[in-house]
Amino acid sequence: MFKKRVSGEQIALPKQSIFVDVHAHILPQLDDGPDDIEQSIAIIRSMYAMGYRKIIATPHVMSGYYNNVPEDILQALQILKSVLKKRNIAMEVEAAAEYYLEDELFRLIERREILTFGGDKKYLLFEASFVSRPSYILESTLKIKQAGYTPVLAHPERYNNLNDLEVLHRLVFNGLLFQVNIGSLTGYYSKQTQELAEMLINKKMVAFFGTDCHNEAQLASIRAAFELPIYQTAIKQNLLNNSLLETKKKELIST
Repeated sequence: MFKKRVSGEQIALPKQSIFVDVHAHILPQLDDGPDDIEQSIAIIRSMYAMGYRKIIATPHVMSGYYNNVPEDILQALQILKSVLKKRNIAMEVEAAAEYYLEDELFRLIERREILTFGGDKKYLLFEASFVSRPSYILESTLKIKQAGYTPVLAHPERYNNLNDLEVLHRLVFNGLLFQVNIGSLTGYYSKQTQELAEMLINKKMVAFFGTDCHNEAQLASIRAAFELPIYQTAIKQNLLNNSLLETKKKELIST
């Protein structure tokens, strides 16, 4: 099993094969995530011990609530990376955002003031109101694609109005990628959310897994999910998480 030294300790990777988290609230004082840099570091240390080697930080962007702009997000990222380097914590960290589906998002897209992940793939992570109509999500998906981005819907399993296989197929057919929260598999949010997450996996409709981590305590549900048969089924599918690793790091982890 691959081992990596971090802060003077030898840590063996758990038996899980997702090394990239594409949805995490780890940048301090930007949203409802960590209050300070020490809380950020605690989350990252725990995630490293769980086997993660790269985290895409995705602070909320929602007009009137989380008015984060790329400059502020990237500045917070650089500060965090500097602290990680000083403390010899070998976690790769990048930044995108979790955009709320609203008119302001499309104004940001028009001005090209958008943070995405995945390089040229331009994965744009967004969430919607829990009462959004599927037709609105579909319309927005097409607009995001037309602007040159790849739309990724955060935690589709948490939207009760998407609990319809025909609707889900229509969204996927039109280019929407689904990012499921790992904690959903344990019933962390609700039983209904768990069942919809399991259906998405069984229908091979999941593109990404994410922790959607806001605090260290939340990681307990992630650890518990690693042991579930449905999670083991999912990681054998064509998830895109590890495609975001550098080639050399992929080779190192696989040895």
